[in-house]
Amino acid sequence: MNADETSSRMTALAADFRAVCERQEHSCNLSELFGLRAGALNDPLQERFAADMTALTANFAAGEPDSAATRAVLETLFSLAGRHTEVKSAYWMLVAVQGLSLELIPGLSRGDAAALAKAYAADWPRHCRLPVQDAVLKALKKAGK
Repeated sequence: MNADETSSRMTALAADFRAVCERQEHSCNLSELFGLRAGALNDPLQERFAADMTALTANFAAGEPDSAATRAVLETLFSLAGRHTEVKSAYWMLVAVQGLSLELIPGLSRGDAAALAKAYAADWPRHCRLPVQDAVLKALKKAGK
């Protein structure tokens, strides 16, 4: 699968995922929200989304893409969460799947890695980053040296 197809599929998966999460969050009641009763928030949606994204990135990597293609896919992956914090269950998973980039980063040229590291650090300031994002930035900086 090429970079355009992979990026397009990532964007579609994320949009569908966000929409389902939003519907689930709006339809749950307080007992479901606090885990007192099985409900929408106990749906294995999160695991399915992570598995789909993992398969997608693995399929892309299997094609041995060049640095430009890898950079394009990583830019898409990093942009999925954006600042869409209104649907919390989707937002946190979209941030978490950024960790999939760790398998793709070694395929970047030094220049592409350095440029991505600079953009990533600007998009995700230190005070907003989670540990997975610190690991991604560290890997980008290392690949860019």
